[in-house]
Amino acid sequence: MDFRASMAVNNRKTKLVVVTYIAIMLLVGLLSDIAFRPLSNNGLLYDMQLYITFAAIPYITLGILTCTLIGIIIISKFGHKMMLSGSQYRELNSQTELAAQDRQVVNMVEEMAISANLGYVPRVFVMETEQMNAFAAGWNQHNALVAVTSGLLDKLTRSEVQAVIAHEVGHILHGDSKLTLYVGILANVILTLTNILGRVFLFSRSKNNNANKAKMLLLVLNFVLPILTQVLYLYLSRSREYMADAAAVQLTGDNQAMISALQKISGDYDVHKDDQEKYESFTEKYRAAAYIFSKGDSLFSTHPSIENRLKKLRGE
Repeated sequence: MDFRASMAVNNRKTKLVVVTYIAIMLLVGLLSDIAFRPLSNNGLLYDMQLYITFAAIPYITLGILTCTLIGIIIISKFGHKMMLSGSQYRELNSQTELAAQDRQVVNMVEEMAISANLGYVPRVFVMETEQMNAFAAGWNQHNALVAVTSGLLDKLTRSEVQAVIAHEVGHILHGDSKLTLYVGILANVILTLTNILGRVFLFSRSKNNNANKAKMLLLVLNFVLPILTQVLYLYLSRSREYMADAAAVQLTGDNQAMISALQKISGDYDVHKDDQEKYESFTEKYRAAAYIFSKGDSLFSTHPSIENRLKKLRGE
């Protein structure tokens, strides 16, 4: 299998999803502007064109873009810190004396960071839990981190742990944490606005046909967008998992280690699935989308099924 080609395909899918989100956000903004301040009776497209060309200032659309930008700035600064909150963890510092297992983990992260040409080494954390999992967060030298569970370190071989770490470094290399955070903000801004406007316009009428058409479309979008944005977000998440799997193979030169690691992690999940309810905090749900493994096989799953991931890794 050509893993570079696989990453290129998933990258194109990602761009399509992001463009779709931006288009939806602009559509909602322009419809809102027309609903509140119609410019003519010559049809929605004509009024949209007037707003897009700034023949009239699209205040609501600009407000949406401003709120989105503020959200992105806030999440960029603090979002990665949420990934570790609510869990027991310890940081592994290469400058201090470490146990043999911990030293090995730090060395692996350093090796994979060099192989990926990151230009820096992410911080390394171990989460104290018997469950086998790992995640990455951040996208630069100031916020990037790789975290693995103690259960994963105890139950996987060295080559399997290295494959898992390579997968997580792949997420950092591709900017997946930043991408999913940004798309999440776009989705929340869109849904919040359509929900508010849907309630405002539910019983309102205007003498202007364009305003009434815009209100009707916003009411329809209020019901459609929660499902559509969720499906798009999860599709994006699954695509990025395939890319990270491919990156792991590229960085280690070994698809068998990644295959074996995923099989063991999946089997371990089945053994401990009854314990999952203990970890259903908000922060755990937030982390779940970033884990290397999460159970599921549907449009509403954050990760591809283990079977599909293994097929991709085997080149089937």
